[in-house]
Amino acid sequence: MKLVAKVTHARPFSFWWNAARLEAFAIPRSRGVVCITNYTRDAVDGLAKKTWVVPNAVDASFFDVQPEINLEHPPIILCVGGICLRKNPNAFIRALDPLAAKRKFRIIFLGDVSRGEAYGREFFKLIAARSWCQQFDYVGREKLKSHLHEATLLALPSLEDNCPMAVLEAMAANVPVVAAKVGGVLDLIEDGKTGLFCDPQDAASMSGAVEKILEQPQFARALAAEANRRAKERFHPAIVARRHLEIYREVLNTRP
Repeated sequence: MKLVAKVTHARPFSFWWNAARLEAFAIPRSRGVVCITNYTRDAVDGLAKKTWVVPNAVDASFFDVQPEINLEHPPIILCVGGICLRKNPNAFIRALDPLAAKRKFRIIFLGDVSRGEAYGREFFKLIAARSWCQQFDYVGREKLKSHLHEATLLALPSLEDNCPMAVLEAMAANVPVVAAKVGGVLDLIEDGKTGLFCDPQDAASMSGAVEKILEQPQFARALAAEANRRAKERFHPAIVARRHLEIYREVLNTRP
């Protein structure tokens, strides 16, 4: 919470400001913290009595999603997450302007927008001026699987993130991932093996990673296949649940 508060410049007494302070009060009073990434572990270091690192689990049904190969329609870039400064969609749109000038593709944003905030208003102006951008509110799992089925790649251009489910779900669904090299995302993918990293503050880096996926379909399929294999080993619910049970038994069998 303190990391989110920092990157979003949380004002005193705002939600993130209060959450960060509550976190600092609660963590030292716990028996330990199950961290979903090493990024989380580093963030609570010094506060937590003990830590364990266990990633989020993916709904097993996402492993059944198979990508659609349709050469008659433009490639689809899927972005899943709230439309806000931290998720960085406005900079991502601008970064892809040069690429959109030389080839066809579509970006579909799945996430709520704060229409009353300046960032949300800017987002709507950007997509209104670009026929290749669409936005829908958050969708349920079944609809998300449908979007992943049609997606050419999933993009995560966040300025800060921990263990975004969108990345794990895309990996499970055989969809190549382009993700910002930030926070806990470094624990989730290996650059050039299970996805591509980009610098979310560098337009050329973001557009270059996207273009590589769009222009090299065989490479993209290889990334997705390896990502799917590793997701089954790390993020399948049976594996994650087993590790949680081990931790609970350890805590229950250890005196405070």
